[in-house]
Amino acid sequence: MPHLRFRGMSRATVKAISKTLVTTLAPVISSPENHFVVEFIPAEFVRDGQIMSGQPLIEVLWFTRPQALQDQVATLITEAMRAYLEPDQDLCIIFTALEGHNYYENGQHYGK
Repeated sequence: MPHLRFRGMSRATVKAISKTLVTTLAPVISSPENHFVVEFIPAEFVRDGQIMSGQPLIEVLWFTRPQALQDQVATLITEAMRAYLEPDQDLCIIFTALEGHNYYENGQHYGK
């Protein structure tokens, strides 16, 4: 169920990282690999009326997990992405907690 959204990087990078990242994360968060969604979102960054390069951003949408697990996942994502980034390039990872009663699949929610 985790949704990983990638912005500020190339489609080729997202395709390449998707091959190993899901395999790495699945056992750590106890989620089957086929429950992951990996999404490439083309983005343009603008400053002072000009298109500019932007900071790579990964958004993780998932049901709330303990802070220590979230920290571990952030570290694993960062380590996996380093091979695709410039040595001093920053990487932003944002976690968005979903609530089961607000998440529907095939018309059924996960809340109680």
